[in-house]
Amino acid sequence: MKKLLVTATITALFASPVFADKHDGKSAATAKKAKVEVTDIDAVTSASLVQKEYLQQYTPKGFSQSDAKKALFVLADPRQRSVNMDLAYTAMAHLEAQGIEVEVRDLYAMEWQPVLHKEEFYFQKDGIGEPQEDVAHEQALIERADYVIFSYTNWHDTPNAMIKGYQERVFSKKFAYDSGAKGPVGLLKGKGMYTIMNCGFLGGGRGYIGDGVGINDAKWESYMKAFKVLDDDTSSWWGMENLGRFMNDRTPKNDSDNYQSEIKQLRQDLTKHLDKVFL
Repeated sequence: MKKLLVTATITALFASPVFADKHDGKSAATAKKAKVEVTDIDAVTSASLVQKEYLQQYTPKGFSQSDAKKALFVLADPRQRSVNMDLAYTAMAHLEAQGIEVEVRDLYAMEWQPVLHKEEFYFQKDGIGEPQEDVAHEQALIERADYVIFSYTNWHDTPNAMIKGYQERVFSKKFAYDSGAKGPVGLLKGKGMYTIMNCGFLGGGRGYIGDGVGINDAKWESYMKAFKVLDDDTSSWWGMENLGRFMNDRTPKNDSDNYQSEIKQLRQDLTKHLDKVFL
């Protein structure tokens, strides 16, 4: 990967009167700006990145006309080197190796438009009119899929803007749900929803409910059960089954000396979890 040159503007607040501007006669702190050049953003970022020598990428074969089970991956991470993307690549390769066909929608790479505009509001809310071309394409893929697997960054513990916008625009009324005599009725029955997410500290765990590693299991369980409530509500609204999640907050440090064995173990833990859910 090419080194990136990033110019960051840092505002430094000097509290001591010594740093006051001698011309303004103030003894209060003065804000000063300094330009700092960072020649390698990977060396200073707090984001989890796969060390360059252990990078992997995977391009799935896509859906065929066969009657094999089909998994649609919907990805939302702007960084191809992230651990989150590595988990998605691992999952796609593993499921294809087990005979499940995989199609991928990389929302950042596609430059997906997540904003629900007023022109399509009544289509989404009431099923009135026709879908936008991009929405119609995604709906056709979902119709063919047995599983929809979301993989996205854990920003603020909810689906990020790309995923939320995808869900809002694509899972519209009369496609994903409709009104029934006793309330909303999901229309995507027989399909499963699953989520893969690498995240910051949530108590210490790898997997889902019951998979804390003894650091703060109560906190881990609280987060996992909260995610289950969210996923149960979302999937049931569409008539789908919530197949759970693979969550990980035990991520190898970017500069770990044991990175190879640690990332290998993480990938293996994910594939074992996938086997329990999908095979």
